[in-house]
Amino acid sequence: MNTASPGQRRSAFKKLFGFLLFYFLFIPFSWAVTASLSVDTINISAGETGSFTISGNDDGDDEFQFRWDIPAGLNVSKGGSSNLKKFEIDWEKMRIKVESDARGSFSATINVFANNDGNFVLNNTRAEINLNPADVSINVGGTGGTTAPPPDEGTTTPPPSGGTGTADYTFYVDSGQVDITASPDSGNGATSLPIWGYTDINGGAGRIPGPVINAVEGGTITVEVVNNHNRDHNFVVQGVTSDTTAIPPGGSRIYTLNTPTSGVFFYRDTLANNVNRSLGLLGAVVVRPSAGSTRAWSGGPSFDQERLWVINDMDVPRWNNVAIGGGNVNTGTYRPNYFLMNGMNGFQAMGDASTNIEGTVGETFIVRIVNAGQYDQSLHFHSNHFRVISRNGNRLGNFEWQDTINVKAGSTAMVLYQLNQPGHYPMHVHTAQMETGNGVYLNGTAAMIIAH
Repeated sequence: MNTASPGQRRSAFKKLFGFLLFYFLFIPFSWAVTASLSVDTINISAGETGSFTISGNDDGDDEFQFRWDIPAGLNVSKGGSSNLKKFEIDWEKMRIKVESDARGSFSATINVFANNDGNFVLNNTRAEINLNPADVSINVGGTGGTTAPPPDEGTTTPPPSGGTGTADYTFYVDSGQVDITASPDSGNGATSLPIWGYTDINGGAGRIPGPVINAVEGGTITVEVVNNHNRDHNFVVQGVTSDTTAIPPGGSRIYTLNTPTSGVFFYRDTLANNVNRSLGLLGAVVVRPSAGSTRAWSGGPSFDQERLWVINDMDVPRWNNVAIGGGNVNTGTYRPNYFLMNGMNGFQAMGDASTNIEGTVGETFIVRIVNAGQYDQSLHFHSNHFRVISRNGNRLGNFEWQDTINVKAGSTAMVLYQLNQPGHYPMHVHTAQMETGNGVYLNGTAAMIIAH
C-alpha cells in the first residue's frame, strides 16, 4: 500500500523530472552506428556511367573508414558527398577510400564506367561499420534496355540493327522524349517533349544528351553510329572529326577519334541545317590526361570532383513538332521555349546529385560545360567566384576569375570552382527567359551549389 503523502509524491516527481532534464540536456546523445550501400549490383552499357552511394550515421564521436579495391579496366570518379573526413580515389594503390567525420549522418556517391564489356567487382577491404553486402558488382554490356517510342506519325522506323560490334562505343539514333516535371510552386509546366537522340541501347529511345564518350589523351577511340531512325543522320565531333557523310536509315558508320588533347568536346548531327542537332542529337566527349586523373590536363590544375553540364535549347512548336510530324521546318525562325541542362528542366537538375556542385568546404570542382544549343547562355555562380581555365578547347595561359561565364552557342568551356562557405546557393542564367520552360519558372537552365 502506497502511504506517501501528496506532497511527498510531488517532491519525488520533481526530482525525477530534474534528473531526466539533466540527462537529456547534458548527457551526450549517441548516434546509431549504421552504414549501407544503395545498390550491390550495377548494370550498364560500355561507356555509360552508373553509380552507388554509401550512407549512414557514425556515433558522433568516432570516425569510420571504408575501402574498395578498383579492378583493372574499371574507371571510377567521385560524386556528391557530405560530412566526410576523407573521400579519395588512390590510383597508385587502386582503391577508393571513404572516411566519416564524426558528425552523424554521412554519404558518398561513387561513379563507375568502363569502355569495354565485362564483369567487375569492387571488393571491400575495410568496413569499420558493418556492410552487408560490402562488395559492388558492375556488369557492363548486354544489360537489357528500354522500349522504343512509337514511330513518327506517318512514317515507318527501320528495324534495329546491331552494328558490327567492333567499335569502342556503339550509338543508335532513334526517336525519344524528354519529360518535363511541373513546378512544385505552381503545379504548372509538366509535359513531354518529342526528340531525336543518340542512345547506347539497341532498340532504345533516343536521349538528351547522348552518352558521354570518355577518352584518354593521346589515345584513339572508335565510335560506330547505327541509324535506327527514318531520316539521314551523321556524327561529328567538333575539332576532332570532319566526316559529315550521311548515314541512311538502317545504315551504320564507324568513326575514329584521335584524342591528343585533354578537355571537353562537343558531338552532334550536323545535317538538316541544325534541325537534327536542335531536336536532340548532341553530346559530349571528355578527354583526360590519364585514366582517373584529377588534373584538367597533364601538369594542369588539379580538382577534387568533376561535373559535366551539357546545355541546349529547343523551339518545340516550330521545330520539334513540325519535324517529327514529317513537315519542313522553317529554319529562318527559331524562338526556343525550352532550356535544358543534362536533359533536365531546372527543378529536376537542382535535385540531381550528378549535376549539382555538392561537397565539403575546401573542395575544388572542375565543371566541363558544353553549350549544344543555338543560343548563347551566361551561367552565373553564387557564393564564390571561379576560374575559367579553357574556352572552346583553348587552354588559357592566365586563368580568368569570374562569377558569370558566357558560353557561346556550339562552344565549350572548363571552369574550376571551390566551395568556400557552407550553405545552399543557386547557379542560374542571366537571361530570364532561359530560366523558364515555356514560361514556367524555374523550369529552365539551373543547378544548385551545396557546401557542407
